[in-house]
Amino acid sequence: MANDFNQKVNMVTIGYFLAESYWGKGIATKAVNVLVKFLFETVSVNRIQAEVMPLNENSKRVLLKNGFIKEGTIRQANVWAGKGIVDLEIYSILKEDYKSYS
Repeated sequence: MANDFNQKVNMVTIGYFLAESYWGKGIATKAVNVLVKFLFETVSVNRIQAEVMPLNENSKRVLLKNGFIKEGTIRQANVWAGKGIVDLEIYSILKEDYKSYS
């Protein structure tokens, strides 16, 4: 799930994919919860972020349920297979957010 670690600022970017037949069962929400706990409590990162396509409401809910905050939209930020150049919304949670959230 974690796909990029920036040691200079002690930050991890996460991403996740789940087969459609498993959507709506709470699996992604629980997996992100376990990963966030591990990254903050065991690895001791300071920031976890995720990038989401603006129309992906399910992924946004997963992040919001886990205490992430929407920071904004990065316009025409990435090339997505089958979608072309897309905007991305960025969500993050800081260690200090996690302490008050958990």
